[in-house]
Amino acid sequence: MTRHSQHLLLALLFGGLLLGGGGCRGKTDASEKKKPALAVPVEVLKVEPATISRRLIYDADVQGELELRVFAQVAERIVSLAVEEGDRVKQGQTLATLRAESLAEGVRSAEAAVDAARADRDNLKSELARSERLLAKNIVSKAQVDTLRARLLSAEATIRRLEAMTSQASTARSYTVIRSPIAGVVGRRYLSQGDLATPALPILTVVKMERVELLVEVPEQDLVSVRTGMPARLAVARYPGRVFEGKVKLIAPTIDRQTRMARVKVGVENKDAALMPGMLAKVSLEVERRDGVLVVPYGGGVIESDKEGKVSYRAFVIEGERARERALAVGLIDGNRVEVTSGLKPGELMVVKGGHLLEEGKPVQIAATVILPPAGDGPNDAPPATAPAPKAAEPKKLGSAAGSSATERRP
Repeated sequence: MTRHSQHLLLALLFGGLLLGGGGCRGKTDASEKKKPALAVPVEVLKVEPATISRRLIYDADVQGELELRVFAQVAERIVSLAVEEGDRVKQGQTLATLRAESLAEGVRSAEAAVDAARADRDNLKSELARSERLLAKNIVSKAQVDTLRARLLSAEATIRRLEAMTSQASTARSYTVIRSPIAGVVGRRYLSQGDLATPALPILTVVKMERVELLVEVPEQDLVSVRTGMPARLAVARYPGRVFEGKVKLIAPTIDRQTRMARVKVGVENKDAALMPGMLAKVSLEVERRDGVLVVPYGGGVIESDKEGKVSYRAFVIEGERARERALAVGLIDGNRVEVTSGLKPGELMVVKGGHLLEEGKPVQIAATVILPPAGDGPNDAPPATAPAPKAAEPKKLGSAAGSSATERRP
């Protein structure tokens, strides 16, 4: 075999190897292409019309409709204190009793002085009558009779003064029994049995709790949205998940020059005494309401912003077991819910969990169907209205940035 023939044989063998390897690789690629993509498990929400509102949220202290501090009107020791904090009392019920010995002695002394003055008056009357008979017989002078008449008038005045003093002493003695001025609940006790009660220090407080009130400090720029009679909702930490309904009763006619805030009084029914004076509450005032609009969970989509800070929203819906990306326009945000003004249609299935794993056209598998959460009024239900927008091109869950949030929170 010549050298030329050897070279030709080697070339043919090497070409055959290349063709054989290429054929195997082609078969492998074809089998990989035929392998179906795995479906992504997601949770979905059926988009339906609902009601959403814009709220102003503030902190405020709960106060009783009427809170009275009960004082002693005389300085004496407390000999008995008949009530404890939290006890219900009726109007006129005895709350405390003070020591009364010294005041009783004063009453007895005043009564004795009145009796003595009356005896002197009676003697003067008898003497005046006798002198008038003697004057008729010219036995005594008219000046003597006039003197007796003047003394009798003075005695009458003395009796009236002493009777007034007796009345005052009796009134002071009655102050030793301290009674409730209103029907309500004993709020706080400041003194105990044996303490010295004085007119300067309250013994206890009595609170009327069938209705409670909250004084909300509203910024000047928000007053345009607040009106008397508008509904208010109240939430406290002691009852998570419970919402108390109330109304705006009064808007102060003046604004504080230093804080630029006005006081707004909110009234809430409290028949079961669940709300206690002194509680810190979140007060939510509904300033705008929209019915029959599309509402989805606030964390159900993705929010992005560009370098200029322009925010855009997107979400995935399911069409034929595949994910389809939609650009969304949003409106009101109420806690953990948001209004969608465009991008979705009623009845569509929107992905609310698992969307970060999706892309356009990717297969999906519905793992669960969720329901729209209720609007919340708690302290963590909605992001702050002043939260900064996310960095450019950095996707986040809808709800982590609230640059366009219509819910406002105030301290």
